[in-house]
Amino acid sequence: MQYLNRCVRVVLPLGIIFLNTSLTQQKTIEQIMREEQEALKQIQQETLDYQDQVAEDMRLYQERISQEYEAYEVEQRRQMEEMEKEILRKWEDFRTDTREENVEYSADRNSRSSVNYKDGSIEVEVVADAKDPRADEKAKAEIQKKLSDLAKREDTESQLKTSAGTKVSAANAESFAKETVKKQEIKATTYKARDGKERVKYSVKVTMAPNHVQIRAKQFKDEVEKQSKRFKIDPAIAMAVMHTESYFNPKARSHIPAYGLMQLVPKSGARDAYIHIYKKDRLLRANYLYQPPNNIELGCAYLSKNRYRYFGGIKDDEKAYLCTICAYNTGPGNVARALSGTTNLSKAITVANSHNTKWVHQKLQRDLPYKETKLYLLKVLKHRKMYQSRE
Repeated sequence: MQYLNRCVRVVLPLGIIFLNTSLTQQKTIEQIMREEQEALKQIQQETLDYQDQVAEDMRLYQERISQEYEAYEVEQRRQMEEMEKEILRKWEDFRTDTREENVEYSADRNSRSSVNYKDGSIEVEVVADAKDPRADEKAKAEIQKKLSDLAKREDTESQLKTSAGTKVSAANAESFAKETVKKQEIKATTYKARDGKERVKYSVKVTMAPNHVQIRAKQFKDEVEKQSKRFKIDPAIAMAVMHTESYFNPKARSHIPAYGLMQLVPKSGARDAYIHIYKKDRLLRANYLYQPPNNIELGCAYLSKNRYRYFGGIKDDEKAYLCTICAYNTGPGNVARALSGTTNLSKAITVANSHNTKWVHQKLQRDLPYKETKLYLLKVLKHRKMYQSRE
């Protein structure tokens, strides 16, 4: 009994100590869990704050780029207006680059050359003071030099022929120009310019080889095939789009303005394509888009984005390309509206998948909002036949 009492006296305090220790440990664990939960909440909040900040930074960045685009376009228009005023002081008319034609003026604005990539003609014009006794002589010398320089250019080389039928290249460009000035009639027109002086305009026009378009197409074929493979699109479609857009004029420029071989608009198509490829926004100026490798890369990427992101749900490749070609010209929203009466792409895809290719083609031809896009589709399909492989 005494032994039991002694055990109770020893065990009871130990139990109390153990109980107090357990309570202390339990309190510590609960406190740790609370602290961990608070830390987790803080991390989650910091993550949300960071994401919000990133989104805001991205919004501000895109807004800044958009402002840069607007400022760039304003500056381009200002420069064009200033150039037009300057040219019209000496010339009867003002000509500038278009989709089909490249126009260049000399630094002193006394001569200009134009290459029409659609009809295959090259024209050189020179203006001179009508009172200058050596005006004819000087004009002929300038025309000869300009013709020689044009014949050596990469985008026109081998597209001209001598009177003997030989292709004109850098090697015989000077003799070709001399022969042309000697044998071909040079037109002379007298007029009074806006600066009050009486001037004479001398001009000569030469015709390119009948297959001038195909000669230029070959220059870009390898790059188109490379980028088409990269972006998983039909190279014949890319070539046909390029043919339709610019007739393979690397300095093509439309009023929109759109630039280069595949006529990319800096603030829309070119911008979307660049983001699609490089996952970042950037102001793309004319000089960048005039470079054939840059233009072909972005043009093929933009075709690919339309084909796979916007119309990727269309099962049949031919129907998808009909939509892609139209979207390249007018945007996917207008294509969707033509097919389904709404800009909802999912509905448009469902409609396309529910009908055959002929029906989709006819539907687009009937209901696309712009005549330009309807004609554009027909032209691209026509040109595609020229670039499809013949095995």
